[in-house]
Amino acid sequence: QRALLAGALASTTSLDGKVVAPDGEWEEACWFSDNDVDYIEIGIDLQRGVRLERQIVLARRDSFLLLADYVKGPQEGKLQHQVQAGLAEGISFKTEKETREGWLGFDKPAARVLPLALPEWRSDPRGGELVEEDGALTLRQDADGSALACPLFIDFAPNRANKQCTWRHLTVASNLEIVDRDVAVGYRVQTAKKQWLVYRSLAAAANRTLLGQNTSSETLIGRFVRSEGELEQLVEVEG
Repeated sequence: QRALLAGALASTTSLDGKVVAPDGEWEEACWFSDNDVDYIEIGIDLQRGVRLERQIVLARRDSFLLLADYVKGPQEGKLQHQVQAGLAEGISFKTEKETREGWLGFDKPAARVLPLALPEWRSDPRGGELVEEDGALTLRQDADGSALACPLFIDFAPNRANKQCTWRHLTVASNLEIVDRDVAVGYRVQTAKKQWLVYRSLAAAANRTLLGQNTSSETLIGRFVRSEGELEQLVEVEG
């Protein structure tokens, strides 16, 4: 085994073209650990009333790492966010030609990287980019609205490395009406035969549905049990 990422997890946020610097210190919002996952959520206030919240989920049994930044603005505007994770010595990042997935590795691919909030296919140019820049894995995300999601899913299971993968943005509804992506976001991730659901409320938590699931929580992350098609919760954080 060898390290894939090293150093600080740095970020830069802009509102309407102007960088908003930190206006306080990082604070721990939630932390827990069990047999399945280690989970921590931290947050920091930025200038001009912007708030940055960060989730880190290490799923040991499922062999994935989720790094997710959520930016919340005081009103609608043009939000841009960049997060950079330093690459360990000797590690490089390679991208696919037709899709936005990429690979971290040394002499061969070791972990698959999926930018969940970006369209899977490069033929759809909206939203941002995932690249290696200045020795760091760099995800840029932009959106118009009052909030922005910037999640990065890293699958480090060796038995899934050469298998098919996909991810999709899910429709989230409340009272039978579709909500905007600055209200709540959901993603379905599949690598090989494993599938997961990632949901996050960006506005006040409320009763919402996505992919046949009903939740009033702020965060819901789970695996689908293939034999039953039911969701087994890994992380649930109430609003």
